[in-house]
Amino acid sequence: MRKSNIGMIISAIIPSFTLIYQPVWILGLMIGSISSTKAFDPTFKDSIYSPNFRKNTSIILLILSILEGISGFGAGPQTSNIISTLTFNLLNRGNSLELHLAIIIPLALFFILHTVSGFGSLLLSKGIKNPILFKYVIPLVWIIMYLVVVYLDLYYFL
Repeated sequence: MRKSNIGMIISAIIPSFTLIYQPVWILGLMIGSISSTKAFDPTFKDSIYSPNFRKNTSIILLILSILEGISGFGAGPQTSNIISTLTFNLLNRGNSLELHLAIIIPLALFFILHTVSGFGSLLLSKGIKNPILFKYVIPLVWIIMYLVVVYLDLYYFL
């Protein structure tokens, strides 16, 4: 596994397993972004601007979106019985609500990564190849967008 892929995986895994402790989210995000200088390099074939990266994030987004939808219906007052029966009572109303709230952060992370990757690819296809934009501005916007989502998610529990 290359260094750029390790950085992206670290930035996704740490927030996924630390659903309550906010400083670890920020630490995981910073480590993942800063640890690899080639992750945001548009000339590197395994950067986040590559079609392969978008394909991988879209598959993860699909899986997380399906889980988010099922757990959302399982947490609802009218549909919880249906989901509970279909999952052999594994996703009762309480478990569905917990899963639904826990999936928000990883779903937001991959959605923002996928969006940033698509935006960078769009800029590359239009002929914009400014290295400062791709290596500093886009990652900074990505971090700010993610931290806003984390803040809003944590604000729900305050």
